[in-house]
Amino acid sequence: MARVVVVGAGLAGLCSALALADFGHDVTVLESGPAPGGQLVFPPQPFTLPAVLRDLFRKTGRPLERELDVVPVDPAARWVFADGTGVSVPNASPSGTRRALDQAFGAGTGAQWDAVVAHGDRSWRELRPLVLGHAGAKPAPSGETLRDVAASLREPRLRAVLGSYATRHGADPATAPAALTVLPYLEQTFGVWTVPDGLTRLVGVLAARATERGATFRYDAPAAGPALDGKRVTGVVLAGGETVHADAVVWTASPRLLPGGIADDRRGLFRRRRDHREPAPGAVRTVVTPLPADAEPGSTPSVRFPADGGPATITYDTPDGRVEHVAPSAVHGAAAGRVTAIFRRPANVTRVRGLYLAGAGAHPGPGIPLVALSAAIVTDRIGRA
Repeated sequence: MARVVVVGAGLAGLCSALALADFGHDVTVLESGPAPGGQLVFPPQPFTLPAVLRDLFRKTGRPLERELDVVPVDPAARWVFADGTGVSVPNASPSGTRRALDQAFGAGTGAQWDAVVAHGDRSWRELRPLVLGHAGAKPAPSGETLRDVAASLREPRLRAVLGSYATRHGADPATAPAALTVLPYLEQTFGVWTVPDGLTRLVGVLAARATERGATFRYDAPAAGPALDGKRVTGVVLAGGETVHADAVVWTASPRLLPGGIADDRRGLFRRRRDHREPAPGAVRTVVTPLPADAEPGSTPSVRFPADGGPATITYDTPDGRVEHVAPSAVHGAAAGRVTAIFRRPANVTRVRGLYLAGAGAHPGPGIPLVALSAAIVTDRIGRA
């Protein structure tokens, strides 16, 4: 049995604590706030790859479906264009999407989008070993951008749709990697899912199950940094000066809070172009407002494409309010640092023995499935007691 300290009680911290406690370790979770949840307390976007969560629940006890509802979003999205054209995109149905596009834009348009999804299929097969954290996985670098792929589409509205997979993250399709076609491929293949009651229920279930397995939670306990003895971690130093001793530390807070040189950046997969400029902070804004009195919660995103060709605005309703993701037009011209960073994030295993990274700031990146996957990679590396 090892003493493991998990810093942060967001999704990565909760998944790590549950799995490690189930492995038989002595787990303490340090959370700076008064309750668990982290970013999960905010209304989330619908997500794909629910198998990551299902696998965690299956391995640690009761199946996911016995704890909370995870349901498909249908339709997966509504695309609304400035000319008044609208397309309802079926969930996990390539043939249904093909028919919807042919009906909206003319025969043969669906086949154009099929080519995008096929590109994503090839990219996923190449990137999957890296995303899953397989040692030695090094997909070949590519200079192809998302705009290069979009240029092959004859239908201009489809070009706008494909470009939105970059702009919704605050990036420019001209410099975003073509491998972002993985995103529509995953949506079409594995479906888009949501938790109807919001993710507050998921937070509660994860925290309760981790506690059942023996994990201890300490709230209002902000971490100042890891305690080190040479190149080995010995615990976590709290902001008040107390040291919580540990044999291993899972750091799910931002890697930027760690001393320099600890987090090993993954570089070289998509090298920065010479015209690279970092996007301004807050390039993508998320606004949550109360639902109108006549509105019913519905997780299908409405993706609206403006006439001037600027970034799309994504809106959807949740039990917690109306969520609007806004990418200001100023992000055009900035390179895709925020997007390509998903392939170059700090590795889960650091240069300090016993110190591991999980969460949105570490490999493989942000979003519910990837954050949960980062926790799975770390817990597998630590192993059973």
